[in-house]
Parts: sequence; structure tokens; C-alpha cells
Amino acid sequence: MKRMKNFVASCLLTALVFPGVALAEDAPAAPLATGMVSAGTAEAQVVEAVRHGDILTVKVRFKGLADNLTAQSLYTGIDKEALANSFYLLVGNKKYLLLTDSNGVPLAPNSVMFSSRRGVPYVGSWYGSFPAPPKDVKEVYLTIENVEPLGPIAITDR
Repeated sequence: MKRMKNFVASCLLTALVFPGVALAEDAPAAPLATGMVSAGTAEAQVVEAVRHGDILTVKVRFKGLADNLTAQSLYTGIDKEALANSFYLLVGNKKYLLLTDSNGVPLAPNSVMFSSRRGVPYVGSWYGSFPAPPKDVKEVYLTIENVEPLGPIAITDR
């Protein structure tokens, strides 16, 4: 019993001295935008859209909606046609295509696979880097292959 009281007292003291530790298990921040994947097995949640200089990086997590998502894919490659038509930001009527490196490789995962585990709500993630729209643009829409359009997404400047 004395050990239990000491443990509880230690936890309370830690929470007072290090308040961030007590918040470690809080729910993640609300997504900036959400949409369904075409198979209906997961929800895409935009968690970040950061403009840093002339690049805008968008991060998406996928929340599983089915029990068994092991080895299900969102897409398995980004070819030139997909690069031009399936991965872009939209601002008004202007498309901002996914950036590529000096070898022509897109700055995004080449494939996204979903994998679920009991008690873990998120089954996958995605990120992409795009040319940043002008500074006066404060929100964008995102298109990713096999995901309904996401937006509007508020941009954070750094």
C-alpha cells in the first residue's frame, strides 16, 4: 500500500514539474482536412501544411476504418502520368505539381501501404513537397491518388 501511495505521489509530482509528460497521451490535434480513401477502409487526415521558403510540405495520416488492413495499398508507384494528374495542390484554377529531385524522383513516398495493429488507430502516413503558392495564399486543396480531394487546408508559414 505504501508503494502505491509513493507511486501516485511521484506521478502527481512529475505532472506538476513536467506538465508535458501528463499530456503525452492526449489525443492528436484535430486534422486540418479529412477525406475518404477510394476503398473506404481509411480516412485521410491532413495534419500539417507548412510553407518554408518556396516549398510547401503537406503531411497526411490515415486512420483505419476496418479491422484488417494489413498489406492494403493506397498506390504502388508514381509514374509520369500520376505525377501530372494525381498528386497536386490546387489554388483557384492553378495546379502545383509534386516536386521531384534532380533524378526526377517525386518528393513523396513511392507507395503507401496500410497496416493495422490492435489499439493503434493510424494505419499509414504520406507526405509531399510542392512549390509554395504566393505568400498571400493562406489555404490550398490537396489531391492524392485514390483519396477524395482534401481541403481547404490552412497553410502555416515558417
